[in-house]
Amino acid sequence: MSKICAAFAWICVSGLCLAQNPTANESSASSATSSIAPEKPIYMNTVERDNALITQAFTAIAKADELQPLETPDEKILALFKSGETRKQKGALLIMHAPDVPQAWPATLENLRRNLPLYGWATMTLPLPAKYDNAVPEREFASISSSAASGAEAPAAASSTPAETKATANSAPSEPPKPLIPRDKLIGERVEAAIAQLNTLGQFNLVALIDNSSAPDALATLYKQKPANTMGGASGSPLQALILVNLQNQEPLSKEQLGNIFSVVDLPVMDVFFNPDNPEQAELRRQHQAEAMRKNLKDYQQLILPAQPPVSVDDKQSFWLAKVHGFMAKRAEGNEVAGSDMPTRPENISALK
Repeated sequence: MSKICAAFAWICVSGLCLAQNPTANESSASSATSSIAPEKPIYMNTVERDNALITQAFTAIAKADELQPLETPDEKILALFKSGETRKQKGALLIMHAPDVPQAWPATLENLRRNLPLYGWATMTLPLPAKYDNAVPEREFASISSSAASGAEAPAAASSTPAETKATANSAPSEPPKPLIPRDKLIGERVEAAIAQLNTLGQFNLVALIDNSSAPDALATLYKQKPANTMGGASGSPLQALILVNLQNQEPLSKEQLGNIFSVVDLPVMDVFFNPDNPEQAELRRQHQAEAMRKNLKDYQQLILPAQPPVSVDDKQSFWLAKVHGFMAKRAEGNEVAGSDMPTRPENISALK
C-alpha cells in the first residue's frame, strides 16, 4: 500500500512540474523578445525608399554612360540621358513619370528612351515622387521571433548574455524620421535640375512627356522656366511640345488642373490614353477634349492606343514609338526661335497646381 501511495505522489509531482514548464518557457521567450533592441528603419521615409529602388532599376536597364546623377537642394537622384545618334541633333524628350511601383519602370517609356535617339532625339528620363503619406517604411522582423524561440529552447545560452549588453541594446536611442518635404517642392526642384543639366549638355529644343499624376506640379515649374541660349517655345519656356500620358487611372485630372495644363494656347499637345475604350475612359477623353476647346488650344490631339501585345523595350518599329516620333517631328523639330519674339502666356501659369 505504501508503494502505491509513493507512486501516486511521484506522478502528481511530475505532472505539476510539466504544467509549470510552459509558463517558464513563455517567460523566457518574452524576456528574450524584450531584450532585442528595435532596429532602425532602412529608409527614413517613402521618398528615400523609392529613390533607392529607382536607382536599382535604372542601373539594371541602362548602360553606365547613360546614368546621369542630379542634385537638388534637398536630395540626390539618378536620371538617365541618351544622346541622339544622327549627325543632326533635333532636340531632347524629357520623360517624367512617378511610378506606382518604383522598381518596375514602364516598358512603354523605356521603349522611347532607348529608340528615339535613332532619329536624332536625345532622351532624358526623370523619375518623380509618387503621391505619398507621412508613414516611415517599416522593417520586417521575421528573424526576431525565430531568434526568441530558439532562445527559449536554450535557456542556458540565454542566461549567459551579459546584463550590461541587454541594457545597452534596450537604451539605444532611435533616430527621429526626417521631415517629409512636400511633393510639389520635390517635383519642382527635380525639373529645374533636369532642365539645367540638359542645357549644360547643349539641349535647348525640348519636348516634355509627363504622366497625369505629375503634370500639374511639373508643368508649373516648366512654364516658369526661362529659355536658355535665347531659345524658347510657345509658352516662353524651353518647351516646344507636350505629350500628356494618362497612366494613373486612380488620379484623374480635375477640370481646374486640365484648364491650367491647356492654358498655353500655342503649345502643341498630344493627349495619350492607354486603357481599353470603355465608357469611363470615353467620359475622361470627353472632359479633356472639352477643356482643351474651352482654352482655345490651337494644336490638340488625342491618341488612343489600340489593344496590342505589350511594347518591348527594344522594339524599334512599335506603333507607340512611331506615333510619338511623328508628333515630335511635325510639332517640335527645328522650331527654336528667339525667346524675345515669343509671347509670355498664359496669365494663370502660377495657378498650375
